[in-house]
Amino acid sequence: MRRGLLPKVLPLVGLLAVIGMALSAEVTDRAGPAPGASAVYPKDPAEMEKLAKQDPLALLLLSCRWSDERITDYTCRFQKVERIDGELRKPEIMRMKFRCKPLSVYLKWTGELSKDQEVIYVDGANKGNAWVHPSGLLGWLFRKVNVDPNSKLAMKHSRRPISMAGMGFMGNLVIGQCVDAKARGDLTLTYEGIRHEGGRPSYVFKRVLPKDKGYPVEVLIIYIDREYLVCVRTDGYDWGGDLISHYLYSELVINPGVTDADFDPDNREYAYRLF
Repeated sequence: MRRGLLPKVLPLVGLLAVIGMALSAEVTDRAGPAPGASAVYPKDPAEMEKLAKQDPLALLLLSCRWSDERITDYTCRFQKVERIDGELRKPEIMRMKFRCKPLSVYLKWTGELSKDQEVIYVDGANKGNAWVHPSGLLGWLFRKVNVDPNSKLAMKHSRRPISMAGMGFMGNLVIGQCVDAKARGDLTLTYEGIRHEGGRPSYVFKRVLPKDKGYPVEVLIIYIDREYLVCVRTDGYDWGGDLISHYLYSELVINPGVTDADFDPDNREYAYRLF
């Protein structure tokens, strides 16, 4: 994603909430998710698929509104592949714990790349820094390192800072881009049917945007989980057909009730402490 596009896109997130109100009569709590509220969307999937075919953007807006209102926290397996500085990086696989308020993220790398590295970020804590436990030998020498999420060091390995992690931000961002493109007359958005990702059915959409207008990718494939209406996967391709980014959230456990301890580097289940 071109970072210069963010200032244009992020203001649209507020617009999504307003438009989404007209699409979801079931959602009335604008202050945020209610404790214990079910995140399962109650309407018949056949009715939702009909909406997806007739008005793809309406379903995407509804998904954004519903997940923002109903999902408080989750755990999952997160996989990403990104092209950075022209180089397609190797897949990264992590276990993630996520809490919406305050924004809190725990990541532990479980794949071959950066195995056992851990990162914790809590909005408003640690002077805005993330706590990092490096992988390999560095992890034995330096148990806990403070890293600015927006620093050159952090962004050398990622297209987005950890402060922009999570399914909600991904959904808001890509759907905000759809709203922006439609307002400009640039949006081509089609419903591609239901596909199964990790045993879970998702509504799949294909977004196509024109070249040389500042958009981050030409083709974006968007997966919306049929049960929770949350964005669980995106695959972005540039105008030459090359993969730019792949993000996948699987093995979802929605609203498990994570606590402060899940985002505490002193948690004895984590490797920040030697003893």
